Amino acid sequence: MRRISSGTTPRRRSIDELDSDLLTALEELDERLYAVLSKTTRYRNILGHEIRRLRSGRAPEVVRASLLQWESLRREIKRLAQDL
Repeated sequence: MRRISSGTTPRRRSIDELDSDLLTALEELDERLYAVLSKTTRYRNILGHEIRRLRSGRAPEVVRASLLQWESLRREIKRLAQDL
């Protein structure tokens, strides 16, 4: 194998200064995405529970009534998603 002399190694360019405006914008976006993910995961768990209840023979009217109590969560998810 051929050795590469130390004089021909590629040099990395110096790191640019941190762009604080970009960092702030990315952190805010990250927080909003996390909020959407958190709420949708919670709602998905609720839906999974209601699906199991339906499959076990629970009356559809009971499940519909149960899902109505989570309508505010759906609205919040929609609002958060629109803010992106």
